[in-house]
Amino acid sequence: LYYDGVMETMPAKQFNADAAIARGVYQAFSFGPALLDANGKAMEEYDTEIERVNPRCAIGYYEPGHYAFVLVDGRQKASQGLTLEELALLFEKLGCIAAYNLDGGKSTVMTFNDKIYNDPYTEPRDVSDIIYIGEV
Repeated sequence: LYYDGVMETMPAKQFNADAAIARGVYQAFSFGPALLDANGKAMEEYDTEIERVNPRCAIGYYEPGHYAFVLVDGRQKASQGLTLEELALLFEKLGCIAAYNLDGGKSTVMTFNDKIYNDPYTEPRDVSDIIYIGEV
């Protein structure tokens, strides 16, 4: 994410920290993979072992400053979760032009004012990184 509100995805091998800083990077995430191609279409193949059905957390991008956050419960009767391909298709249907898979599993928790808004399959794990939205 850049200070101008633009979100860009790229494979870790292509990320250049100096170039990102020069461009005005605000936040860089290192998990992935990207879910949409350069045309905003769902990717069909992923170079990862996390493709199977799982609880998911992801961020999508429409235009500078306009994002979609998707959280999918899983590993329970009411919701098994999604594959990466299913998650990518969801972001394509939402009209995002970029989307990025974040950590899932026990990290899949959405809170607001100290209240959990999803139904985690187990006690959430402690995490050191979050995406926080607040007023400036």
